[in-house]
Amino acid sequence: MNALSSIDVVAQTVLIVDDNPVNLGVLVEHLEDQGYRVAVAQGGEEALKRAEFVQPDLILLDVMMPGIDGFEVCRRLKANPATQAIPVIFMTALADIHDKVTAFAAGGVDYVSKPFQIEELAARVETHLALRAIQRRISLQNVALREEVAARRQAETALQASEARYRRLFETAIDGTLLLDWETGEVTDVNPALIDMLSFHRAQLVGRKLWELESFGDVPECQTILSEQHQRDRFHAKHWVLKRGDGSAIDVEIVGGHYEAEGAHVIQCNIRNITERKQAEARIRYMALHDGLTGLPNRTLLEDRLGHDIANARRNGDHMAVLMLDLDRFKHVNDSLGHYVGDLLLEEVAMRLRGCLREGDTAARLGGDEFVLVLPGIVEDETAESAARRILLTLGEPFLIEEHQIRIGGSVGIGLYPKDGEDAEALLRAADAAMYAAKRKGRGTCHFFTPELNEATSQRHNLIRDLQQAGAQHQFILHYQPQVTIENGKIAGLETLLRWCHPTEGMISPSVFVPLLEELELIEEVGAWALRTACLQNARWQQEGLPPMRIAVNLSAQQFYRGDIVRAVSEALEESGLASRWLELELTESLMLDDSDETLSVLAELKKLGVGLSLDDFGTGWSSLSHLRRFPLDRIKINRSFVRDVAIHPDAAAVVESILRLAQSLGMDCIAEGVENLAQFEYLQQHLCAESQGFLFSKPIPADQVSVLLDPSRHLIETAADRKPSFTTPNEQQLPAR
Repeated sequence: MNALSSIDVVAQTVLIVDDNPVNLGVLVEHLEDQGYRVAVAQGGEEALKRAEFVQPDLILLDVMMPGIDGFEVCRRLKANPATQAIPVIFMTALADIHDKVTAFAAGGVDYVSKPFQIEELAARVETHLALRAIQRRISLQNVALREEVAARRQAETALQASEARYRRLFETAIDGTLLLDWETGEVTDVNPALIDMLSFHRAQLVGRKLWELESFGDVPECQTILSEQHQRDRFHAKHWVLKRGDGSAIDVEIVGGHYEAEGAHVIQCNIRNITERKQAEARIRYMALHDGLTGLPNRTLLEDRLGHDIANARRNGDHMAVLMLDLDRFKHVNDSLGHYVGDLLLEEVAMRLRGCLREGDTAARLGGDEFVLVLPGIVEDETAESAARRILLTLGEPFLIEEHQIRIGGSVGIGLYPKDGEDAEALLRAADAAMYAAKRKGRGTCHFFTPELNEATSQRHNLIRDLQQAGAQHQFILHYQPQVTIENGKIAGLETLLRWCHPTEGMISPSVFVPLLEELELIEEVGAWALRTACLQNARWQQEGLPPMRIAVNLSAQQFYRGDIVRAVSEALEESGLASRWLELELTESLMLDDSDETLSVLAELKKLGVGLSLDDFGTGWSSLSHLRRFPLDRIKINRSFVRDVAIHPDAAAVVESILRLAQSLGMDCIAEGVENLAQFEYLQQHLCAESQGFLFSKPIPADQVSVLLDPSRHLIETAADRKPSFTTPNEQQLPAR
């Protein structure tokens, strides 16, 4: 067996470089199951040594590692002649385009985003190993060709001795070989490889001029071979497309040269089939221009297409629309059901968006849960709005993913050409600003761009910038709102509410900054601070002689799933010295989507600590009765939207009564949120609701004012009847600490 054929027989070797043993275990198991040999390294220095010693066919390289990072490892690999030819695929959780550019600049051939899908990773490994094998095959073939040329040169001095050797090479060459008469261009001989490559009989090729052959008839350049060979020694065509006898087409590369044999000049064309290489290049180009998850165009291809559409609209005097779509509640799905379900959901969203497109429209994914639709030929604003509402209606239908019925929606911003911008960047910026305006309207809506939104967008960017520094500059504070026992009007507990005191803007509404904390993935850090601070404050009140009181702290889904919440609660209790029975954790309803063993195990661990558990904003659409029965809850909180109308609208009253009966049947207490007047309070009292909370009793107040409320002789409901309900300003509206 020669070296060339052995490439396809010997198992290919993959070197995995990752400091995470879990990632290594998953990748090694899967790749070995696929028949690859696998070597591993857990650091950059080890990877450099292992690569030079093992000489793998492909390297899967993590970016973020202790010591030297993946970018530097790749640069050193490419600087070493012994390893510079080994292809490198980066594995990274970095999503910034600069990081991707850095990866390619360092010498990487591809990247896979973490957390990765093993099927996607396997496909990319297979593709690049195929390319590596092709490159080696081409290298060996070049060696064979050089040997053949050398043999032919020797034939000039020993014609008879070399003829047999040449003929053997001619007949057994992997590449196709075609011989032409120097004067006429007629084919004088072809080898078996060429006959097999073109799928024609020998008689259909020999004796005819090259440009008269069916395979070469559509290649005008073939008529220049004679003239070029007369002028120089070598002819090279990097890419021709030839027809085969069965009508199919193949991509070939041709190298031609001439020599003298028995007094006659002969032109020899070596023809290499590069169809696989071209297909691999096409796949790489596709991956560079399309989103790897959904198959939609990525930002690069979007900007190219948008530029073409703008140029056409400018030339023809047309109008067009750019729609920026952001999915609503997608983070809840990711946090509660995991990234795998989130990715499947994004694929389904992409399919639905394709179904909304006309011919000539473009749908692209920018990343995360943001999509862009380009609609050329939009004449009126109403047409763009109709398209946006059609998209929102389509996304409003439930998705069935992995046996989960998921309901999401979207917010759409609309930018119009030429009114809102005359280039791609301006239109995308306008649509983005309009999209955030739609989210502020309440989600599930669309909004057109207006010049005033530029200022709003600038304010949002400034707010994000300031929010990233707010924790370090101690700008967050906690307020507390009493939870009152309906039977006797005494305080049963306090809910902890997060506030942001901006140095120049004053109190920022939680409805503004809490979603930004979640978007920036800062909510886990801020939430841990709120939990620890609330426990310390409650312990301090007890040390001051105030009666022990339950304190409730909200947990966001990100805190629950991404952080070690059991350890965080345990450490907060230990640091503060607060008895666990005086702490209650309020869970968001998005957690009710997930009744997995892992979630139930975490809740069980929290109950072992002795803390209480309550479900916040019950009845707003997320809760599942089957899940509710499995969760070890002590209390459920009735959403303020039902309490507001409970005394005047039968529908709201029916919902509240149903929740109260459900809680009673499950052995849970109820807290009614948003109680603002005596009519609401008396209704809840008549229907045996255990506790209530709202402005009828007190607005959220700072810690230094709580001691007045905690006076054991004070009954809040007695004084509430003598005063009008107080309402907060927008900067004081209630939103629990998360």
